[in-house]
Amino acid sequence: MSDILQIGASGVLNYGKAMDVISENVSNAQTTGYARRDVKLTEAPNGGSGILGLNQVSGNGVSTQSVTRAWDGFAATHVRNTASDAGEASAVSRWMSSAETAINSGTSGTDSQITSFFTSITALASNPSNTTQQSAAITSLSDATKAISDSATSLKGVSTGISDEADGTVSVINSDLSTLAKVNTAMLQTPAGTDASAGLADQRDQLLDDLSSKIGINADIASNGTVKITLSGSGNGQTLLSSTAAGQFAGSFSSSMDSSGNLTIGVKDALNSSNNRNMTNTAGGSLTGLMTVASNVADERSDLNTIASDFVTQVNSWNGNGTTTSGATGGDLLSITDGDATTITTTTSDGSAIAGANSSSANGNLQNISNLRGSNGIEANYATLVSNNAQLTSTASTNATNTENLYTTASKTRDSLSGVDLDTEAAQLLRYQQAYQASAKVLQVAQSTMQSIFELF
Repeated sequence: MSDILQIGASGVLNYGKAMDVISENVSNAQTTGYARRDVKLTEAPNGGSGILGLNQVSGNGVSTQSVTRAWDGFAATHVRNTASDAGEASAVSRWMSSAETAINSGTSGTDSQITSFFTSITALASNPSNTTQQSAAITSLSDATKAISDSATSLKGVSTGISDEADGTVSVINSDLSTLAKVNTAMLQTPAGTDASAGLADQRDQLLDDLSSKIGINADIASNGTVKITLSGSGNGQTLLSSTAAGQFAGSFSSSMDSSGNLTIGVKDALNSSNNRNMTNTAGGSLTGLMTVASNVADERSDLNTIASDFVTQVNSWNGNGTTTSGATGGDLLSITDGDATTITTTTSDGSAIAGANSSSANGNLQNISNLRGSNGIEANYATLVSNNAQLTSTASTNATNTENLYTTASKTRDSLSGVDLDTEAAQLLRYQQAYQASAKVLQVAQSTMQSIFELF
């Protein structure tokens, strides 16, 4: 009789636990990072002799062998890899778009303001002594330099934004690595095949997902659930997180940007300080994307500085070759400090400072303004800057869309394997509920039988 009590009790206990797991699945069906739990039930081992020392012919009921996660390591790795690619492409696309806005081309953009200056000089050539047109020409030049300065300032602001995002990304990465080290420690102290172990694995994998979107990683998950992380990409390979029983050690990242806008990411190895070095731009993730786009914007800022400096030199040289309406040799109309396009400005607001005449005629120098509009002029050079940026922006946008689609597909595949299907859970719940009720009935019968036996005495 003790056997039937034990068997019934084991059914009530273990099928009750199974229903608890199903309830947990249903409750977390929409929880990000939750992997479906499965209960593995097994026959309880035979205990040997039963009552009165007779050989026990029945079993000991059922026991819970483990609570496992529905998880596919290959699918999870694929998600992390595609997340890294998507994070990198997204960062490049977002900031290249910001750079395109900063360059400010179009019907009322910087390039149009530059063209307006040349148009005003051509108009002045028809009446070089007209003070109204002289004033309009110098105002147009001032507008053009302000537009160039504003574009340069905006591009510098893009660099600052990239630097700020890199600092924030580095902070999150370092926090994730520190938290993962704590998860590793907890994993070593938690029995495998338990609810607690499954919960830690969920936390671990969600942190790995977050980390991989920001930096390309290689994650090696041991049989005890701990994870070792190294930095992916050619020339990298630093250990970012160890996974040894002796201790959990996490590496760290740092970021810095120089005055030209180039971004440097330092990586501290978790185990080997002699392996501390700067990250290459092959690692992947949004942090790598920020390095790439920072370099692109730095190049554009350098190009714009060159364009602005050449424009100053050309306009001042052109004006110096002519004479004003008062007969004086033309002076500098523009200035720039240390070749920095943000500082370009006009030196005067007096339109009579424009030297329109030369030895040939009263408007000869004004007519020579066309010499500044060739293939090496500011209009052509600015158009090249705009065109190059547009091409980079378009390519980045396409790449961002493609990599995001791949990431979405990979995520859906993984989730189809590890996610919770409510219909399936409902069917499982019904099955376990019936088994639970049957086990409870066994206990009820055993109790009734025992009571009948006691009543005989």
